[in-house]
Amino acid sequence: MAAAAAGERALDLYAGAGLFSAYLADAVGPDGSVLSVEGSAAASAHASTNLAAYAGVQVVAGDVATVLGELAAPADVVVLDPPRAGAKREVVAEVLRRSPRAVALVACDPAALARDVALFREAGWDLAALRGFDLFPMTHHVECVALLSPVEPGVPRS
Repeated sequence: MAAAAAGERALDLYAGAGLFSAYLADAVGPDGSVLSVEGSAAASAHASTNLAAYAGVQVVAGDVATVLGELAAPADVVVLDPPRAGAKREVVAEVLRRSPRAVALVACDPAALARDVALFREAGWDLAALRGFDLFPMTHHVECVALLSPVEPGVPRS
């Protein structure tokens, strides 16, 4: 959804073993960069192994909010795949501080997604697209992917 392009800088937050990081690395190519951040040391170790063949990929193990607060990592595109509780205000603020052109927000809990989208909307961002995936048939669980983008001056919000 975020359509990362060659040469861009991407953040993959709550990256796990690097699934989205690999796709981002392919999209941004050797002239771009990907910062993969995951709180689980074991998952980050797997991400380091999984992403070793990609140039321009940095894997960092640590709390996402803390890592973002300590690093001045710029971003054109962000993939945000937080735990069930959502990204929450501190992480959203750190993402916004980088002024990306697009954020793909993955959520396994629609209520947490709504809370996080509201934080982006407070900052003048818009929900540009939303897609639900029934990955767990016959249950109430729905995986959602939202595309968020900054509202252009003079363009009405949707």
